[in-house]
Amino acid sequence: MFWNKDIPNNNNGVIPFLARNFSGTKKVRNTLLFYSAVISIIAITMVFGIPSGKIRAEEIRWIREKGTASSGMVVNGTEEQYNKLRKLDYIKHAGKSVFIGEAAETCKIEDAVCKVAWADFVSWEYFMKPAYTNIIGKYPENSKEILLSERALKSLGISEPKQDMEINLEVSIGLFHRSKERFKLCGWYKDFSNELPIGYVSRGKIDQWDFPENHYTLLFRQSDYLGQNKTEEKLYQTLPMKNNGQKIIVSDTARYIAVSKLTGGYEMAVLGTVSILCGIFFLVYNVLWISMNEDIRNLGLLNTIGATEKQITKIYRKQMQYMMLKGSVWGILLSVIVLIFIIPEILGIHFFEELGGKTIFCFFRPWILLIAVIFVNGTIWMASERVIKKIVDMSCVKSAVYEGNDSIKRRKKTKKMIGKRTAAGEMLYLAWKNVTLHKTRFVMTGMSMFLGIFSFLIMNVIIEGCDYIHIIEKYPDFLLAGEFSEYGKSYGYGEEYKTREIDEDPLLTQGDGMALLYDNDYDEFSPISKEINKKIHKLEGVDWKKSNSIEGAYLNTVISKRGIQPYNEGISDISENNMIEGFSWDTVQILKPEEIKNLKKYIRENQLKIDIESLENGTGVLIIHDHMLTPEQQKLAENAVGEPVYFKTMLSREDAVRRKDLSGSEQEEEQKKGGFYQKSSGVFSICGYLDSQSDDFPEIHQSWHGAEGSLYFFISENGFQKIPTEKKTLSMELNAYPGKESYLKSKIKGIIAEENNRRSKMTEVSLDEGAGEAGIFVICKSDLIRQKEIYMRGNRILLGSISIILLIAGLANYFNVVITGMYARRKEFRMMQSIGMTDKQMKMMLYGEGICYFLFITGLLLTAGTGILLCIKVYMENKLSYFVFHWPVLILTIIMFCLLVMNMLGICFIKKKNSNEHCEFS
Repeated sequence: MFWNKDIPNNNNGVIPFLARNFSGTKKVRNTLLFYSAVISIIAITMVFGIPSGKIRAEEIRWIREKGTASSGMVVNGTEEQYNKLRKLDYIKHAGKSVFIGEAAETCKIEDAVCKVAWADFVSWEYFMKPAYTNIIGKYPENSKEILLSERALKSLGISEPKQDMEINLEVSIGLFHRSKERFKLCGWYKDFSNELPIGYVSRGKIDQWDFPENHYTLLFRQSDYLGQNKTEEKLYQTLPMKNNGQKIIVSDTARYIAVSKLTGGYEMAVLGTVSILCGIFFLVYNVLWISMNEDIRNLGLLNTIGATEKQITKIYRKQMQYMMLKGSVWGILLSVIVLIFIIPEILGIHFFEELGGKTIFCFFRPWILLIAVIFVNGTIWMASERVIKKIVDMSCVKSAVYEGNDSIKRRKKTKKMIGKRTAAGEMLYLAWKNVTLHKTRFVMTGMSMFLGIFSFLIMNVIIEGCDYIHIIEKYPDFLLAGEFSEYGKSYGYGEEYKTREIDEDPLLTQGDGMALLYDNDYDEFSPISKEINKKIHKLEGVDWKKSNSIEGAYLNTVISKRGIQPYNEGISDISENNMIEGFSWDTVQILKPEEIKNLKKYIRENQLKIDIESLENGTGVLIIHDHMLTPEQQKLAENAVGEPVYFKTMLSREDAVRRKDLSGSEQEEEQKKGGFYQKSSGVFSICGYLDSQSDDFPEIHQSWHGAEGSLYFFISENGFQKIPTEKKTLSMELNAYPGKESYLKSKIKGIIAEENNRRSKMTEVSLDEGAGEAGIFVICKSDLIRQKEIYMRGNRILLGSISIILLIAGLANYFNVVITGMYARRKEFRMMQSIGMTDKQMKMMLYGEGICYFLFITGLLLTAGTGILLCIKVYMENKLSYFVFHWPVLILTIIMFCLLVMNMLGICFIKKKNSNEHCEFS
């Protein structure tokens, strides 16, 4: 191309002047570009800022409630395992800690105030410290120092702690040794866990107590992108284990959990990010791309009258720089106002308190805003440079008359008969020819509009499907179960559900049968007695078809050494007899025929070595555990199939009362005489061990379960008849008819309050003087909804705001394409009017073009969109058990209607604009 370099141009004000005037001829296009830039910056800042803030807040809240940022541990770890763990690329941090025992005030050794532990630098800095706030002082450095929590200090009667103040404690070291210690307080902190707080001591103190080497608890945190099961599997394959019973306990990291609850997983987060950014990119890019032809013609005219390449480049860039600056300023300003002031005000202070306060929950992320500004301005710059490149590559004449038809291939026309069309048909045919004249532009703009709208649909489906209300809906209206004894409650057993995530089983506990039945360990005891059962059955409004009772009994287990070996390989050293009696009460749950049928299907599909036929015919029992076996122990469990086991009942109430009045030696003497008689069942065979936490495990609700060292058995109705005890109701799940929930709630709570009051006065059996029998507790679905109402409402507002901005971006993209495309063709419209096209015909043609885009987008949504939504459904249901998929039919219908309306408005706008302008054509 020839550029005239000899034209003098000494006036520096000419280029800004031409840039301003050039911009003035593009008011509609530049207005659309400005609003697109502002919307895009706000959209990116909100769409990524809000989830980022929520994920971080959820992560911190989870860490504080758990009391540690570690996601796994190796029990009784060695130095060799520690060194190996540190070198693994998928382990972010690994540290050592030692749990010594519990500590109590010297004069009150029965009331523990804290656990005593040592943690190395990594464990303290990366795992423990993030779970605490208000940390005063330092970690202990010498053997006299101790770091305590504010709760522990309060238990010691210290409300205003001071550095170096004396703390007297009696520490239990292991199982049998106790040591009186005088510490100096080197610091304190605030913790949020419901468990017993931790008092930290120095390494020197550990050495003084001669704590054995290679007896560490190795703490670690894996990569946030690696799930629990995969991490556990890799660690068992990599680490050299001390023995078959050494366990690696792994959970998902706090960030992994937070991301999963929001999007289902990192894969969905990446897909959403790409989809949203592509939609935002085209929202800005389309405005310049569609109007590019007119820009090239106008700049070509400048080139024709002598403007140089450098001058044209400066003129166009100057115009774009002004638009970028203006759009960025308004985008930044509105983003700050929305994220810092408007949304927090709408959410209210209570929502922030639910997630730990405004100090940890912040939506505004400056780095995301910076990325948004760079991304949007980069898109504008890229599109403008494309126009400049086109000018550079063309001759003056070609650029001055450019129509964007370079890629259209001329084909030889063949004569063919054309049927007669109506006037309306002719306009629709002309509309089709117009949109297919630039096929690439038609497909690209259609795809971009599809992406913008589909991003909103995906977000809407995920938000609606992940709503916490779906978790609560899985609960029965009323869940009734027996409370733990006062002894068990003192350790927090039975109340873990209050601080857990709502999607976790409320009856999962660390308390064993001893802690559960300490105050009422007699055979006649039933957590939900016959009398309570009768009262509940008399209530009107219970939907018994949808309700469920978990029945069974608490029994003492006598099992063969080989049968219990998967739980404890060293159990054979306890006794020379082949049959070993348990130390606590175990749960035997009766399965319903439908539950056995589901188990059979699960076992068959997974090809598990389980003798399900023996369970079904009543000659065998199945041992259920909560992911407690190592891979090596699982192999031992397969060898335990067919081993013998039988059960002994608890003492009768009469013997239990009599036992209480005897001393320890008298009880042993009476036991030898056979005075405390326990009935024995027939012998059963062990059908196998099953992990209830495995994927696809059938939905079989259990009573209290999860305690390490306790056994949980499934048995059929036929099998239970061989046990010499009556079946008891261990827990109940009740559902009410519509409109009856409130009535039943008051009645059930009244029945339970009366029963618990009666049991509190029954002190004859408990070994603790004055302690009554354990009562009943109830979890009401309506109470859960009320407790989580602020949290759920806040989530809906937050994620709903993301959906709204994505919808605005999607509709703006469509509106931009319609307006920009029509505005860029003003000359064409006037030419057509000059040769006789009426206003009605032009409206019909433009409407037809809009219909082409509309049908293209609708086709993509109904074909590719449906397929992608089905993939999302499968993915989310595999990731989140509570995810509920709904086809967005109503929302899609509304969007389609909005597109048609926007098409009509665009035609009216352009028609009005056209009529206000006057142009002559030669």
